[in-house]
Amino acid sequence: MAQLDRLGRNSGRAVSALLLAACVPLVAACTASSGSDNEKDKVASPTATAAPSKSATLDPAEVAKAEALTAYKAYWTELPKAYAVTEIEGTDLKKYATADALNKAIEETANLKANGRVMTGEPVLLTPIVTGADLDKKSPSVSVSACLDVSKWKITDKKTGQPAPVASSPVPKYVITSMMERWNGAWMVLKYELHADQPC
Repeated sequence: MAQLDRLGRNSGRAVSALLLAACVPLVAACTASSGSDNEKDKVASPTATAAPSKSATLDPAEVAKAEALTAYKAYWTELPKAYAVTEIEGTDLKKYATADALNKAIEETANLKANGRVMTGEPVLLTPIVTGADLDKKSPSVSVSACLDVSKWKITDKKTGQPAPVASSPVPKYVITSMMERWNGAWMVLKYELHADQPC
């Protein structure tokens, strides 16, 4: 039941979007020339400047972080789906979670099913950011911090559709930190930690 109570305090839908914007300033070269009287009416054509290549403007580290956050938001999109049907199968959760994060989801969905409960509504994941990164090792890793709004994600009795009696969270939104690694080119959530004592 403690796990169910914790579920009532954990929720997150990836609704906040990460925009990786590469701002490339355009530099205009201006030249001044004094022309003859015959050239006064001529209009100088601007010199065509080659657009900078993407490879020159995108920082590989920033791209990796953006990809990790995209996978993190996808994880929080799939997790509520699993809790809504109390099944991991049929969702894409295994594409984004492994190790402790996946094991927790399997255990908690099993507990919900055993108690005739499901999770209804959707959680909201706010402002996820990469707080640390080690991208040079064999399995690149990042740590992520976000604000998790659990106010709209409820444990519900499957038969009656009524909210199940569980301990309420002291705050509706609090910090969640997670660890991710890139395995075979795909970013995966390995584990997460809830910080109910850190409202956001």
